[in-house]
Amino acid sequence: MLISFQSIYPAPSGSMFRLGAPGNVDQVKGRTLAVYIFLLRQNKPLSAREIQRRTNISSPSLALYHLDKLEKLGLVERDVQEGFFAAKVVKTGILTFFVVIGRLLIPRYVFYAVFTTCFLIATLLLFDWVPTPAFLLLTVVLVFSVCVFWFETLSLWRYARTGS
Repeated sequence: MLISFQSIYPAPSGSMFRLGAPGNVDQVKGRTLAVYIFLLRQNKPLSAREIQRRTNISSPSLALYHLDKLEKLGLVERDVQEGFFAAKVVKTGILTFFVVIGRLLIPRYVFYAVFTTCFLIATLLLFDWVPTPAFLLLTVVLVFSVCVFWFETLSLWRYARTGS
């Protein structure tokens, strides 16, 4: 008998963040995911042509293909007069590394980066600058952690903005 994680801990109905939402959201990748991320960041409905221009898709029909795919999955809705807009937020693909607040996509690593940066500054301000092995090890580990977390944060931000 095989027991899946989702059968034990099902996502609550009406939840904005679902794992394995209907329509197999896991197939949202590549250019379709880039279009979805773009729509998540917009605060108004956009036409297919405008989405095509702003996401550098070669033709409006190709943009419609991606939008129809997202619409079938229930991630995007179409308003006949206004255009397309993101209907709900689903954590899939690269979006699992982001916290969505309103229309902002904030990389999760930014919280770790800010915390380790503050901890490094506090360490440098509060401790004596005596070069003991413990102080040097703490400083080296914190500097390394700060660099890694800020690098990851900036990489994810760049990906969310450009899709590459």
